Amino acid sequence: MDYLLEIARIVDGAVKGDRTKVTAYVEQLVRKLREAGEAAAADRLAKTLRQTATSEVAPALIAAPTRLPVDQESRLALADEERLAPGDVRIVLDAPVQRQVSEFVRFVKAADRLLANRVGISPSMIIHGPPGVGKTELARFIAAELGLPLITARSDSLISSFLGSTAKNLRMLFDHARNRPCVLFLDELDSLAKLRDDQHELGELKRVVVSLLQNIDALDNQTVLLGATNHHHLLDPAVWRRFAYRIELSPPGVDARAALFQHFLDGRAPSDPEVRLLAAAAESLTGADIRRVSETAIRASILDDREGVATLEILREIVRLRLGRDVDLAHTDPKTVRAVHDLAPDFMTLKWLAALFNSSEPTISRRMNAGGNHARQRDSASDQDRDTARNGPPARTGRRLST
Repeated sequence: MDYLLEIARIVDGAVKGDRTKVTAYVEQLVRKLREAGEAAAADRLAKTLRQTATSEVAPALIAAPTRLPVDQESRLALADEERLAPGDVRIVLDAPVQRQVSEFVRFVKAADRLLANRVGISPSMIIHGPPGVGKTELARFIAAELGLPLITARSDSLISSFLGSTAKNLRMLFDHARNRPCVLFLDELDSLAKLRDDQHELGELKRVVVSLLQNIDALDNQTVLLGATNHHHLLDPAVWRRFAYRIELSPPGVDARAALFQHFLDGRAPSDPEVRLLAAAAESLTGADIRRVSETAIRASILDDREGVATLEILREIVRLRLGRDVDLAHTDPKTVRAVHDLAPDFMTLKWLAALFNSSEPTISRRMNAGGNHARQRDSASDQDRDTARNGPPARTGRRLST
């Protein structure tokens, strides 16, 4: 049965006398009806909702779903809200992770059919991985695909210095999420859910973990819950068991890195062979790193009044990120030359190395050969892109490098 989720929530709110909940889910049902082309039914429900809003007791309640709870001491909001639509957020993931995310989204979207067939659902996911791999962006993407507002918990206001206030804040936030259609996102989950046997933690913080577990357990099986952490090893095992889906995000693979460069350079990307060179050299960099170097290149191209980005400058920034900011590209010592070459040995040719070090190809060749380490020469290649890439950059200028 279509719309069973909304109807069940509306009935539940009506039985309990919860106008806030009824209003929130009637609004969602109206939106879904319009999207399905059932305009007449949507208009009728919307009219009923407006008539209710004109009653003596409804006006204050009608706006309650969008009023985020606040910490009683600081008066700071316990969460931030963001409204996204399908297509507003684009993510680039490696294929296995993309399949997991698609399965989760399809699972949540099929909630009506699953409930109609008496199949229990648990729309919860924990996302873990190092900083910069896109955990928050993935949460935004999921909320956008589901067409639900994203409610992101604020750890700085949730965690209070007053005894017992943190648990109370958690309760208010979870109550808010239960009473409206939304995705509740607990970012930096480790700040709330550390191991309870950690001898360095205070008793109050251990009680916070218990409160968090109780609030998660009190959620019905229709509230979408996402959690994210950079330090999965710090999480209490009981927290892991509360999430049906677990996704680990790692630095992107070479194909994903190429797609990220194309995306972040936003129409200013160089030729495909040069993008492949950048993607190969950017191994181990996160999506956040690629975004940062891409935006830096775009700013430089705008200030220099150039249409395209300077591939050589992006490559220099990648070298600095991977080898360290103190790497000296002004001196062609053999160790540094070989280290730069080894970042992308299939693409980092003498011409690219000469441009990077502002030197000549013969000089680079001698440095590569120093100590018995010979540069790998590729005078022929079956792959068209690699052959083009091996032509290297033109004379060292500030203009866009092309093949």
